[in-house]
Amino acid sequence: MATQFKILVVGEGAVGKTSIATRYTTGGFKESHLMTVGANFMLKNLEMEDGTMVRLSIWDTAGQEKFRRVVETYYKGGKGVLICFDITNRKTFEELEYWRSTSTKHIPDASFILIGNKADLEEQRAVSKEEAEALAKEWNMSYFETSAKMNYGIDECFLKLTHMMLGE
Repeated sequence: MATQFKILVVGEGAVGKTSIATRYTTGGFKESHLMTVGANFMLKNLEMEDGTMVRLSIWDTAGQEKFRRVVETYYKGGKGVLICFDITNRKTFEELEYWRSTSTKHIPDASFILIGNKADLEEQRAVSKEEAEALAKEWNMSYFETSAKMNYGIDECFLKLTHMMLGE
């Protein structure tokens, strides 16, 4: 029997949450997406290094402000949260406190990781890696830079979160 964990992928709209979740669960990537309304649900089964079977239910949530109250209903039962921003969009970084405080309010015992997505767009960077790392350190979180488009850092952040949820 597999250990089951619910993971939420949260952050402002258009930071790449759907792309991150889709890349991890299916290996696919689309250049354009429709705006997520509420949440999308995806599954991923893993066999850990020690043979432990893990089933992840990944909830890709809406980021637009008009959906924030709806998104709060999806936190129930969550064990892990990926808090995402777009490294090329400073506003998405500035809104991270909302996502952190809301997530920790609803599921204070969850494991959290901060994600800076769109690392393939380095020349358009608006948030330095050092600044993001400092925020993650302040919040006692691991920080990963990812590119769903280039499949960079995606498996690593989910694996780290899974180890954290397993108490490792």
